[in-house]
Amino acid sequence: MKRLIALTLLITLSACSLPFGGGAPPPEAPVEVLETTTEFRRIRHGLGEVQVPLVPQRVLALGEDELLLNLLDLGVKPIGANVNLPERVALATPDELAGITLLPSAGDITIETLAALQPDLIIGTRFFVEGAGYDALSAIAPTVVLGSGDSLGSYQETAAVFGKSASAQQAVTAFRQRMHAESTRVGANQRMLSLASVYPGPNVAVWVDGPSPVPTLVRAMGISLSPDSAAVANLGLRNGRAFISPEQLTMLTGSTIVLLQSDTVEGEQDAVQAIAANPLWQTLPAVKTGRVVTLDRLGYPGLRGQQQLLDELVKLLES
Repeated sequence: MKRLIALTLLITLSACSLPFGGGAPPPEAPVEVLETTTEFRRIRHGLGEVQVPLVPQRVLALGEDELLLNLLDLGVKPIGANVNLPERVALATPDELAGITLLPSAGDITIETLAALQPDLIIGTRFFVEGAGYDALSAIAPTVVLGSGDSLGSYQETAAVFGKSASAQQAVTAFRQRMHAESTRVGANQRMLSLASVYPGPNVAVWVDGPSPVPTLVRAMGISLSPDSAAVANLGLRNGRAFISPEQLTMLTGSTIVLLQSDTVEGEQDAVQAIAANPLWQTLPAVKTGRVVTLDRLGYPGLRGQQQLLDELVKLLES
């Protein structure tokens, strides 16, 4: 049997690594540890119940860079993981990645490829697990599906699978405390940003909500967004973003425009240049004052990514 993940995974590479289709992300069942014995941990997740080893030795991760970094930060080094780009895993060091088989999400990943890694535990997001086939993966090793759609929740669910809930909760609490302290210090609730991405076409999307890491953290810090979700409600919100026409560029009235781009998507930089040449672009307040910055929309995976992103947003607000 040759089940290809490549076609569905390609969607996430070009569409910001969000594992959902149109509309708002569906609610998912969270990972729940039902029982812990001396030999296994029994876990309920969105696709069933499963017994996993207490200390798995060969973990296969199917959740791209976010899941990989979360595992590394939890002290779990997987034998294999699918990632956006094996040659450039965001925020990971070469030493951390040494010995891990990195599978490109847009590549030809087959069940045979995954089985050859001989995992004793498979953990992943629902998008990737269902893309490969839950039953097919479960025939290889116990398989757990993460249910959370945000970075902090995913980190905590991942920790629960490995019996590390207490330390994960401490890390998340510490991050939230730092976020609130920094947000108060820089007056985040008095600032307004515009978040946008320019895709090949060119096509412009404005971000007004999560689950993508940047708008999620921006909203959590109390920063206002222009436009907000009410202003684009009639445009069809998808994964926290809405696509606008070139004539609607004037909706970007924030004092700073943050472009969430990826240089891994062919034609994207040309699309940004095309939009910058639009006369309406030149009329935007942030453009006039030279406050247009670019962030890598794939560059902040996991809790580690949230830490890095918080630092960058604070610096932006301080400038």
